[in-house]
Amino acid sequence: MNIVTTRFGLIQASEQDLYQVPEGLLGFRSYTQYLHLPDPEVSGLSWLQSATAPDLAFGLVAPPLAISDYRIEIRAGDRAALELEDERAAMIYVILNRGVGGGLAVNLQGPLVFNPVRRLGRQLVLTSSRYPVRYPLEATASVPAPALLTGLSPLRATA
Repeated sequence: MNIVTTRFGLIQASEQDLYQVPEGLLGFRSYTQYLHLPDPEVSGLSWLQSATAPDLAFGLVAPPLAISDYRIEIRAGDRAALELEDERAAMIYVILNRGVGGGLAVNLQGPLVFNPVRRLGRQLVLTSSRYPVRYPLEATASVPAPALLTGLSPLRATA
């Protein structure tokens, strides 16, 4: 299948490359099929590109790149929806957004959790969370950046 994107141009992918996010993401409920792609230039950055909306892509980073002690609990209902038997197999990311003053921030209250085997994703909403919606990345300048990611293979990130 051919997927047209404004950020990456034309991408050839198979149905097996797509992640299904049955409930969509907050504010984007009608978009449920995505590709997960590493950024070709920026270490540690990946993209959740909509398979149906060319201009819809979310920048993602692994939580340890933003905050070293980030921990979430994947509730039983979320594990069931993701068909996730072993929580340790989950890929966890946080979405980049604009922070106060225009800098980059991450949404620590709405992490994305993926089951890479079943190709399912879900956005969690941490209602009783100690984590903010806009956590500035500047606060983590001491965290080393990972090696440059190459190719269009799925990325693994854990909290």
